[in-house]
Amino acid sequence: MKAVRTTAIAIGAGAIVVSGFAAAPAQAARIDTYLAAIPNGTKLSDNEISWEGGTVRLLMSATQASCPSGWYCVYEHSNWRGAMAKWRSSPAKCKKFEFTRYWRDKISSFWARGNCPSDNYFLKDKKVAQPDPFEPFVGKKAYVRYNDRYDYAAHGL
Repeated sequence: MKAVRTTAIAIGAGAIVVSGFAAAPAQAARIDTYLAAIPNGTKLSDNEISWEGGTVRLLMSATQASCPSGWYCVYEHSNWRGAMAKWRSSPAKCKKFEFTRYWRDKISSFWARGNCPSDNYFLKDKKVAQPDPFEPFVGKKAYVRYNDRYDYAAHGL
């Protein structure tokens, strides 16, 4: 029988509590594989990794409620499900945020809750010798226009 764990993730002055997720060995192995592929990460739990002093995070199992105010969140599946990558906005991150190899061509939904100007922040797909398909990265969308195609978030067209 799998043990059911309650995970609390402290964010600023508040906390988000996600309960009822089974601590699956496959998920823990996925975290370890991700840590090996992307250096300098800190394992926070069997569900979460952080980089850059906690300003970039990955949750292997997330919901819409996992995206707090002040963060940009992209999800692996539509309707804000599956793995979620998130980063805090800052002037440097508003200019360009490259997704890791794992996240390239995997974005299926998003919630933009950061502080970049909403009229000029976009999800983009790198294309060689062609215009890059893009989508305004504002508000929240249960599914994206170019599903499983985006490679980075950037300021301006």
